[in-house]
Amino acid sequence: MKKKIIILLLILFPIITIIFSKNIYHILPKEVKYNIKTQFIKSYNSLSNNSKLLIRILGLEPFGQLQSRYKRNNPKIENLNNDYNVKFLPETQFGNFNLSLSKINFKSKSVIKNDSGYSFFKPFYLEIYDENILIINSNGEILFSPLSNLDNPKIENLNTKLIKSDLKVFKIMGTLIYKNIIFISYLSMNDSCQQYNIVSAEINFTNMEFKNFFTSDTCGLNINAGRMKIYNHEGELGLLATLGGEKLNQPSNQPQDLNSDIGKILFINLDNKKKIIFSLGHRNPQGLLVENDTILSTEHGPAGGDEINKIIFGKNYGWPISSYGKQYSHVKQNIKKKYLKSHSDYGFEEPIYSFIPSIGISQIIKIPNRFSKDWKDNFLLASLNGASLYRIKFDEAFDSIIYIEKIFINRRIRDLKYSKKNNAIILALEDWQEIGVLKPVLDN
Repeated sequence: MKKKIIILLLILFPIITIIFSKNIYHILPKEVKYNIKTQFIKSYNSLSNNSKLLIRILGLEPFGQLQSRYKRNNPKIENLNNDYNVKFLPETQFGNFNLSLSKINFKSKSVIKNDSGYSFFKPFYLEIYDENILIINSNGEILFSPLSNLDNPKIENLNTKLIKSDLKVFKIMGTLIYKNIIFISYLSMNDSCQQYNIVSAEINFTNMEFKNFFTSDTCGLNINAGRMKIYNHEGELGLLATLGGEKLNQPSNQPQDLNSDIGKILFINLDNKKKIIFSLGHRNPQGLLVENDTILSTEHGPAGGDEINKIIFGKNYGWPISSYGKQYSHVKQNIKKKYLKSHSDYGFEEPIYSFIPSIGISQIIKIPNRFSKDWKDNFLLASLNGASLYRIKFDEAFDSIIYIEKIFINRRIRDLKYSKKNNAIILALEDWQEIGVLKPVLDN
């Protein structure tokens, strides 16, 4: 009997410890929780796949809620289900690739100051300039590292240097380099309301001094988007800038209101700073691409209905009237609000493609043909909740998609860049603040 009690205690002790540890953890200050979680993740990630599998079998998965919410699974564990024709890195349907990861050590801890439900995820953005990778986090901290540092797949922590700047922001929304100028879009707080801004600075790897380029007159809540691209509109050179966002299940009519910047893609002249509304009816356009004369945007729907849109000047994309998504189930719903399940029937532009369920769509880039002989004329789309890349081929007119291949990464992917020097796709992985380097495996 005594032996049975000892065995039972040995089994129950770790379970009871975990339960009480979780209760204590929840009442700790946010910064303390952040440091504990960071150290725990480091230890967890060092475990073998067999050890992780055993933990899950015992029902002790430490990130069970997160994994469930973002529909992620360890690739090798998911592969036990013998899914038909599922492939995992380094193998894809066409070609083998290697993904190496390096940790970024930002100095600032204030990335966790916002109680948005996403405070553990720490967005950052990538730019390439003069054979260096620039890494800008949501607080405005700017780091850089030579691209040559990315060629070593065994580097655990990327060696970076800090660029001093006078940036004072509530949250960075997007970045863009044009010639020797870096543009940064960000939010500032006006009382309890958020205001969208763009600043610019001449690139300097020691110290950058920013000046205002654009400030929106519109004030909003939970503003997102913020991507920028250079575009020539009717002979004028300017910035295309995305602006959207709202409280969940509480869409306003601002995306349809021509007196508001919210829910719009704006065109801002580089010389005279004159602003026009380029397109309207957007919810949260997270990605933006200009390919010759074609403009593509990627846009968050509500629960379901993430979109890839072909942007045409003056067109209306339907939000918040039409959407292939529905209201979120985890927040209070608006029983009076229903989304029409067509765009064209009501005079709006249909998306090229709509993801059902949503993938947490983010940035999209064109893949140069030199990257891989098997990825000719392909585009690469990143996702947040989907934790995957999507390799896409459009038809010639960008009116439809010929195929999509999902490539599971198991990280939220905020940004993408192609490095010609490394012949690699650089990924901004925001869960644990890592740089991912995706390179083709060369045949011997």
